[in-house]
Amino acid sequence: MEKTENFAPPEKRLKLRAYIFKYPKEFWLQAGGGILYNTLIILGPIFLGKAIDAAADVINFGASFTNFYLYLALFFISTAVLQVARYFKRWYMRDIANRMKCDMRAGLMETAFDRPMSELDSEKAGDMMSRMIGDVDQVGRSVQITITEIWDACLLMISYFIACMVYTPAITLLAVIPVPLTILAAQLVRHPLYKLSLRSRESASNVNVHLQHTVSGITLLRLFGREESEHKKLTQLMKKQLKWGILTSMLQNAMIPIYILTASLGLILVVGMGGKLVVNGQWTIGTFTAYLTMFSAMAIRTNMVARVFNMWHGAKASWDRILKKLDTDNGTQSLLTKSETQNTTETKGLKVENLSFSFTNGTKVLEDISFNVSPGQIIGITGPVGSGKSALAQALSGLYPYEGKVHIGGLDIFNNRAVDKKIAYMDSQHFVFSRDARFNIGFERNSEEDILSAAEAAALTQDLSGFPEGLDTKLGERGQRISGGQRQRICLARALTSNAEVLILDDPFSAIDIHLEEQIMDAMKKDIGDRIILLFSHRLMTFSHCDQVMVLENGRLIQKGSHESLVNANGIYKSIFEAQCFMGGEEND
Repeated sequence: MEKTENFAPPEKRLKLRAYIFKYPKEFWLQAGGGILYNTLIILGPIFLGKAIDAAADVINFGASFTNFYLYLALFFISTAVLQVARYFKRWYMRDIANRMKCDMRAGLMETAFDRPMSELDSEKAGDMMSRMIGDVDQVGRSVQITITEIWDACLLMISYFIACMVYTPAITLLAVIPVPLTILAAQLVRHPLYKLSLRSRESASNVNVHLQHTVSGITLLRLFGREESEHKKLTQLMKKQLKWGILTSMLQNAMIPIYILTASLGLILVVGMGGKLVVNGQWTIGTFTAYLTMFSAMAIRTNMVARVFNMWHGAKASWDRILKKLDTDNGTQSLLTKSETQNTTETKGLKVENLSFSFTNGTKVLEDISFNVSPGQIIGITGPVGSGKSALAQALSGLYPYEGKVHIGGLDIFNNRAVDKKIAYMDSQHFVFSRDARFNIGFERNSEEDILSAAEAAALTQDLSGFPEGLDTKLGERGQRISGGQRQRICLARALTSNAEVLILDDPFSAIDIHLEEQIMDAMKKDIGDRIILLFSHRLMTFSHCDQVMVLENGRLIQKGSHESLVNANGIYKSIFEAQCFMGGEEND
């Protein structure tokens, strides 16, 4: 049956049981089925034994077939009831396990969105996918089997133990001595199994990382003839994965004969001592058959419980890998709470005070930068190579930690959900998804009218009309089916559809000719409204359309003013402008 609620982690996302009890209706339905199945299951052997004795009475003493048919009917009815209970148990347990896996993946995705980009930059996509898919599947499968075995093994063993004690306490107490020994043997290998399973999952992540790296860069790797080298590296990684996987499997499988042998010791006692009771006339064949059937089932379940323990010891390695990514106790939550409750009565606009910024390796690239921007302004930001332009764009995006203050309408922007929709960031990579142009521009949040309006402002209308399927044209992986200029303008149109208060455009015109650039700047200036546009570029002619220009050098703000005033003043801006005019003149000769 299809579920309509959204998948999300429970409130206590770091507790595995919270995922199980998130669905109480399904849990108690499967629990009821499990309890019913494993407590009434003893009726089958009992009625079967009674039917055998009733048949013996018919043969030996000429008794009526009534009791024989009665016990056969009871055997059939109890079996039917048990199968219905078993259906409920298995169906709803599978339902819980599948929904748990969805909740875990949703939690991992939520955590990824909440974490600062400075942390995510150090992550590898292949490793994250390995945790979201492989580790989650391992945990879900183990939880399903473990809970199923709680009913199918533990409760069943208790039921059979009680029934066997009713038949003969002496034989039962002697024969069950191997049961705790089997469980103890399973516990003795928990640490080696955990370590081997952890290495197996880590090696699987390494394979996924390499595959993702190879697929994403397959064009470049082929052009440089790296096929053989990449294949050799993949082979080495897969050999390691195979090694740890085999060692894990060997240890698990090597214990199975030990579990079976230990559990079988009790059966030898039952056959010997129970057979003696039959010979002495103290038990009938039917009684012996019923007892042996129940004790055999209990012995077999002992072996299964031990194997489930081993399975969970291995799955715990996967759960611990998931926990590392689910744990949000890294300061992010406190930042969100603090920033969302700040005073929002300050003047509208962007306010930057004493901003300093460092890359993840600790290298400081911006220092003590301050400026204010009012709504409706376009600010140009430039500087020589390595001056910190892209670093400032990253810092103002709110995705990376910084020192100082960056406020939009009084709200600190760092990792703050309250200002998520106030900022649109077009980074210098100009990333597009492999989906169609409609999705890449509108993100399924805008009407076609809004998408076409943004496309027109980004000088993309003519290009879209030339696409095979217009807005529905697939762009290919990272936009391989379109040109660099088209990719830039799609990203720009995406930013324009966001209705954000602040647009951060990092190098938006590097692959666009000067005429399209003029057209786009005119459109943005005309429709700016109360927005703030921060335009990062090395092409200074662009800044003639800006209200103000800021110049960076060595991570510091060294000049500020209009394009005309900076061109006429001595300084680095004038030097860069004259050099670009000279190069432009040479190109026109």
